[in-house]
Amino acid sequence: MKKLAAMLSILLFSLSFCACDPTTYVIQRESLNEVTGVELIEYENPNQKSFNSWVFDQYDKLVPFNNENVTVLETLPSETVSDFLDSFSQTDILHTYYAYDSPKDICIRLHYSNGNFLIIWADYKHESFGGYIGEYLSDGTVSSFWGSFSALFYYENLVHSYFSVTLY
Repeated sequence: MKKLAAMLSILLFSLSFCACDPTTYVIQRESLNEVTGVELIEYENPNQKSFNSWVFDQYDKLVPFNNENVTVLETLPSETVSDFLDSFSQTDILHTYYAYDSPKDICIRLHYSNGNFLIIWADYKHESFGGYIGEYLSDGTVSSFWGSFSALFYYENLVHSYFSVTLY
């Protein structure tokens, strides 16, 4: 009986450990074909909030982007944009976990040909892979939420490989 109880305990522990494993996906490079420019920006956002549950349960709480709070730190030369997009499309993204309602601090902004933009941010100050990757309409209205990085080093590698700014 003790062996059966021990085996059931191990099975339940294994199932609960695996059931909490968030799924990831890789961004398709084709979805970035309309990107016309990439900038490293600083975004002032003192009211940023972390979600305690899945984003889709709180999609209506995603905050619009205020372009007045942006300082452009660096613009990526046009000849390196394609390489940047290739690197970004090879990162693992968590779809709904460890996300915030908006970006903050040093972010990467991708401009689309139609005026919309994508913001990429990770919580590097707290050495966390939590973050915000989302698309906005040209007026700052939230268009879609993509997720956050599955590991902080993806964000750090993008910033340190393509820009001269140091995060720490």
